[in-house]
Amino acid sequence: MYENTLKVFGALIMGYVQACLNLNIIAGKKVTNFLSEIKPTEWYPLKRWSELEKIVLQSYTNADAILERVGMEMMLAWYNFGPGKDIINKGIDFLHFQTSSEGYASVVNGPAGEVGLFELKSIDQDEGKAVVQSTTPFNKKMECGVLIGGMKAPGDLDYIDAVNDNNNPYIIEIEYH
Repeated sequence: MYENTLKVFGALIMGYVQACLNLNIIAGKKVTNFLSEIKPTEWYPLKRWSELEKIVLQSYTNADAILERVGMEMMLAWYNFGPGKDIINKGIDFLHFQTSSEGYASVVNGPAGEVGLFELKSIDQDEGKAVVQSTTPFNKKMECGVLIGGMKAPGDLDYIDAVNDNNNPYIIEIEYH
């Protein structure tokens, strides 16, 4: 539905592919060809992201854990090899960054009603709990991994979990210590 109007930043697609390669999730000529066509500073239709996700989903019967791990790996690479260390000092900083206009909105472009929201609905820093609402077109298990990986990357938190259960598919509950 949104595959022609939504655009995804090339660096995000490259991060997805590289995470899959690093984790030995996907490999081969098909992926190499896919990656060779992507430039990190250009925008691509969401369809390209969907094509890549389809490769992963076809490779695994239950891909939820795989997609979560890919999200984690993408953010660890973003932190360690990209601009992450210059932007994020603590795990909680990533949560604020990702749910602001600087995070999600910097890698997805399109009509506001189609881009969706990725916003921090509540946070209790004393309890180490937060709630994020996501109406994006992306897989919620991968988004859980993005939150876990991004919050884990600075190394100041001992425990991070992000859960998206079926009671509300738009809510991600986060616990961190």
